[in-house]
Amino acid sequence: MADQRKLVMIVDDDQAVRDSLQFALRLEGLCVHVHNGGAALLTDPGLNRAGCVVLGDSMRDMDGFTLLKTLRTNDPGLAAIMLTSHATPRIRARAAAAGVRKVLEKPLLDNALVEDIRAILGA
Repeated sequence: MADQRKLVMIVDDDQAVRDSLQFALRLEGLCVHVHNGGAALLTDPGLNRAGCVVLGDSMRDMDGFTLLKTLRTNDPGLAAIMLTSHATPRIRARAAAAGVRKVLEKPLLDNALVEDIRAILGA
């Protein structure tokens, strides 16, 4: 049963971000689904197998906070990591209040995302 929650969902409206994260995480042996926005994620049939969602804080169709609130109505324990270009104290406070496990600032320059995902998934 634990292996069923090893899927990582990436949601960001920047294709370069999605592509690079997907590539890096798959190199690490992680199973990854990528989406260009919240609406696409919410229709993913694998969503119930997700152990972690990596989402952008501001996206065109639905911001990361709204998406996370929607996700949490069906899966209150879903772990989330938020990516932002502006890791201000206000963003960090909102993320903490929303139960986000980690806020990472783009561009990602180290291995923190992979390490955080592995810790969340127990992988």
